[in-house]
Amino acid sequence: MTAYHGGKQRIGARIADIILQIYEDAASNGARIQGYCEPFCGMCGVYKHVPARLNAKLEYLAGDINKSLIIMWNSLKKGWRPPTTCTVSEYNKLKQSKAASALAGFVGHAYSYRGRYFGTYFRDNKNYVHTVADIAALLKSVKFTHGQYEQFGHLTNYIIYCDPPYKNTDHRYSDGTKTTHFNHDAFWKWCTKMARNNIVLVSEYTIPKNINNTCIFRYGREHLYLILPN
Repeated sequence: MTAYHGGKQRIGARIADIILQIYEDAASNGARIQGYCEPFCGMCGVYKHVPARLNAKLEYLAGDINKSLIIMWNSLKKGWRPPTTCTVSEYNKLKQSKAASALAGFVGHAYSYRGRYFGTYFRDNKNYVHTVADIAALLKSVKFTHGQYEQFGHLTNYIIYCDPPYKNTDHRYSDGTKTTHFNHDAFWKWCTKMARNNIVLVSEYTIPKNINNTCIFRYGREHLYLILPN
C-alpha cells in the first residue's frame, strides 16, 4: 500500500490491537460502545485491521476531507477496480483537472512519491490495485462520507481514532483540489469536547500542555494519546 508520510501502514495493526483492548476494557466496565469512527481515514492503514478485531455489531464510520479518496473507497466496495498502469502524462492530466473521482483518489496516492497526494509522479506499480481492493473487502461494513472531522461531532459512545495533519510538519490537509490551513487549536478543543461522551484517540508527535491526556503508545516520534475530558 502507499506508505505516505504520516500513514499508518507499518503500525496500523498495533494501533488496532490497542483499540481492541480499549474496547474490551470499556465493555467489561459496563460501557456500551455504539460504534467506531475515523474522521481522517486516509488510506485506511489502521481501519483495515479494526472491524475483524472488534468482531462486533457496531456502526463503522469513516470520513476524509479528500472527496476523491471517499469516492474511491465507496467505488471499490461496489466492485470498481483501478487500472493497473498510469503514465506520467495520465498522472499529470488527473492532477491538473482537479475533478473528484475514484481514479483521482487512487492515482493521486498510489503513483506519487511517498504517497503524497498528487505530489510528484513516482512509479507505475500495479500491486497497489490488488492492495486497495483487498482493503476495501475488509471494510464492507464501513460508511464512508466526505467532509471535515466536525461532521462527526454528534457521536456518542463511540471509539474515535484521529490521525490529523501533524503540527509543525509538512503533512498536508487537502480536499483534493487545494491545500488548506489546519486549525490545530480548534481540533484539540473538539477532541476534548468529544471525549466527554466518547473514547477519543489521537496520533501525533506532540500534544498541547493544556489538553488532559494519557500517552498509551509510542513508535519513534509518534505518540498515541487517549484524550480525557477537562
